[in-house]
Amino acid sequence: NDKMKSLTPTSTAALILASLPAAIVMADDSFPYAKPTVRFTPFGKLDTTTQSIAEEKLGYIELTWNNHGLARIEKRGWSSLSSNERDGANLIGYTEGTWDCFINHYENYSWDELAEKGVQAHYQGLGWSQEHWEHTAADIVYTEGRWWGQLTDNEKKAANALCYFKENWDKVDMNPNPSFFPHPVPNFRFMPWNELSAVTQNVAGGMLNYTEATWNNLRTSVVEKNTFLNLDSDEREGAMDLGFYTHTWDCFMNHYLSYYWSSFHDDLKVAIVTLGWDEAMWSDESDTAPASEGKFWIDLTPDEKAAATRLCYFRETWDAEPITNWNTAVTPDGPLPKDINLDIFVSTGYVGREPGSVGAAAYTATTTDLSSSSIALVSSS
Repeated sequence: NDKMKSLTPTSTAALILASLPAAIVMADDSFPYAKPTVRFTPFGKLDTTTQSIAEEKLGYIELTWNNHGLARIEKRGWSSLSSNERDGANLIGYTEGTWDCFINHYENYSWDELAEKGVQAHYQGLGWSQEHWEHTAADIVYTEGRWWGQLTDNEKKAANALCYFKENWDKVDMNPNPSFFPHPVPNFRFMPWNELSAVTQNVAGGMLNYTEATWNNLRTSVVEKNTFLNLDSDEREGAMDLGFYTHTWDCFMNHYLSYYWSSFHDDLKVAIVTLGWDEAMWSDESDTAPASEGKFWIDLTPDEKAAATRLCYFRETWDAEPITNWNTAVTPDGPLPKDINLDIFVSTGYVGREPGSVGAAAYTATTTDLSSSSIALVSSS
């Protein structure tokens, strides 16, 4: 299969290749190609040579490397890469086959080209049709709203054939996160408008349509009613310029409010149900809400606070307190307050932590009641 052949590296490139880690690929019978393990290594754990190639030749930054499918270059197939980009991809171990499968998943190709490459049937196994692929179908592909654990065995086999596995299907966040929140806290979003730099104000206002009022009052901007992937291209680019990515936007800005009920799984499902929601109430047609929606943070039970924490709420955001009233800047370094019971996730795991490894024992718990805030706050002055 000529798709398995790598471009012949130059003698200089060969020298660079020799300096890279030996464990570039890992054989796995469930995939059509060997897995390029380097791409599934957090940016901070790459050697400096690989980091430089990823940045200078492929246009990655740490944020886009640590989140699969976020970098612009990953939207392009091998044949659409420039010679410089292909050289960079070769240098960190890619071939045409591994790039198109593990990085682009053939998404850059037409429906007929999928058939030519022998992968169209695998997409059909995941519910895709030509109309879906060409964006003319009236509905969305049902598997697009499912986590890996919700796929059937046959769907997982089809996904494996397209070089998907749990981590890249679920777009696992590789960014370091020492806090008890599901994802790194986007500190910059919790600064008052008048403390932002002129550049940040221009991005927020010009690309995301924030005003001073909607910035300072979370959950009042129309843009926050969308998931990251449902933002238009300018909005998504603006969000990334600010420092957001899929996980931090969907959790801290949208709080998963725009997700379909069928998309809730494992710890997300536990969180939503713990707060009293059911499928009927979650429907757009429903005008009812659970009792938790009418509570202030201080009145939530420890289980409800844990559920809200999984949805990236803390006291100030749950209570919809204007940022200008906080007089603080957010830091994620605070210990786990004792009145947040993460043990509700003991059987499902918690955002990457395995079942049985969550709860107070997994974090440093405070000995005092921090019900006034679930996040450490420090003076911004």
